[in-house]
Amino acid sequence: MDAVTAEAAVLAEDVLCSPARLQRMSEGLVLLRELFRPDGPLAFLRWSWDEFVPVIERHIHRVTEEVEDMDERRALLFARCAPELLGPERVERFNQGFRRVLMEPGRTLEERRALAMAVLEMQGVPRHPPYTYGRHHTMAWLMMAQVSEWAERRSRVSAAVARAHGVRPGEQKGPWMSPGVLRQAMEPPEEMMAGLQEAADADPEFMELMEKYEASLLLSILDGRTPEVLHGEEWLWLTVVLREPLRLGPDGMAPQVDVEALLGRLDEEVKQAVLSRVDAASRDRSSPPEAQQWFEWAYKALLMRPLAFFGAFAKAREAPLLERFEGEAVLVGELRRRERWRAEDLEPYRLNLSARGAHGAEQRVRRLQALLRGESPGPGSRLRV
Repeated sequence: MDAVTAEAAVLAEDVLCSPARLQRMSEGLVLLRELFRPDGPLAFLRWSWDEFVPVIERHIHRVTEEVEDMDERRALLFARCAPELLGPERVERFNQGFRRVLMEPGRTLEERRALAMAVLEMQGVPRHPPYTYGRHHTMAWLMMAQVSEWAERRSRVSAAVARAHGVRPGEQKGPWMSPGVLRQAMEPPEEMMAGLQEAADADPEFMELMEKYEASLLLSILDGRTPEVLHGEEWLWLTVVLREPLRLGPDGMAPQVDVEALLGRLDEEVKQAVLSRVDAASRDRSSPPEAQQWFEWAYKALLMRPLAFFGAFAKAREAPLLERFEGEAVLVGELRRRERWRAEDLEPYRLNLSARGAHGAEQRVRRLQALLRGESPGPGSRLRV
């Protein structure tokens, strides 16, 4: 037995032989959680938020809905996330980390006992999958501690953003906030901007993470790597209205645009339909986790920066469409490849929709044709608030 393991065995004996063994083991886990905090001596074992958040976000909402018991919920979340967040090297890193910190000076006796229990547990922990909550209990406990931190941060910033949009507590719907706040997002008053600044000040790292995911999301749209989001006439509306005004200048710089005016030119019914569809998909637990996660972040981006979201689709090379008839994507793709449009260019597409009884879509194309003729197309259905 090496010196570190021998020291751990001596320290752990006091816990294991105590009449209050279970209580002391539980208290030891709480101490480990404190040592695992960002400013603690075990902080080097934490996952970076960049690697941690995408995996947790992909599973946490579904697990929360599937299981009510908190212990079962933690076990299930660990089982689903561990294959991506653990591995032989990571497990061994925990083992060596516990051993190192145990022997460092400055630890209290209770901290050393907690670390000793972790060191002894790691002696029998498999380095390779499958990883289970029972056999990898200390690592699972610390992973769930970081999950709790993330959930608390997200809740705090979400509340600040919701307040910024004028949403009262309890009115949020879905993973971010009610779809009814889209109009406020499109016409941001000073109070809203102040609220968003409050959110950024409260947790700048969280907001930085959001910006990274937003950039990744927008890039996936531009590259055509998305789930099916739009119907054909919706994609045409976005393209016709937004592509030219948002085109980069010769210097590669984004143009200065009137956000409110541009969004105001879009058909209200199109905006409402896309928002409602993305919101519903973000809460659809029957879809693959990757698709649901994409829609969750898309919903946040759509509420926070609707012009960026719609504009990315306007400039996208391709987009998987929700087709109403065979060949619709090809027909819409040919229309989108044009640099300029006339109302009559859209007539074959409108007639196809009419022949198939897609009257709502046909009316949206009619309104787009009216816009191209310089007429007032009518607002469509007003956005529900």
